[in-house]
Amino acid sequence: MTKKRIVIKQGEVIGFADEVSFEGLTLESYDKKRVSKIVPTNFFLMLAFYALRLVCSDSSKLAGWTRVWRCSWKVVIDGEEFGPFQKRIDAINFEKDKIYEQGKLMR
Repeated sequence: MTKKRIVIKQGEVIGFADEVSFEGLTLESYDKKRVSKIVPTNFFLMLAFYALRLVCSDSSKLAGWTRVWRCSWKVVIDGEEFGPFQKRIDAINFEKDKIYEQGKLMR
């Protein structure tokens, strides 16, 4: 079982996008903020990654394809880089732990 971290504070739900679902609910409004990035470590792959992600949504097939690239990944939080990680899932797990450790989910 994987751990999920969701904070509800003053009617505001804060959590990781892949762990919070409002499926089936009607929302008046929502705000989605990114506090970190996971990108390829290779400069040219990173450029391609940013170019593709600039023109397509997070839920597109093209964005999904960029998530399965077999390359080294790094986590960028507040301009600080961590890694490299050989598997994207390892970068994701590190990212979540680091963000939680920094208290960013509590804000």
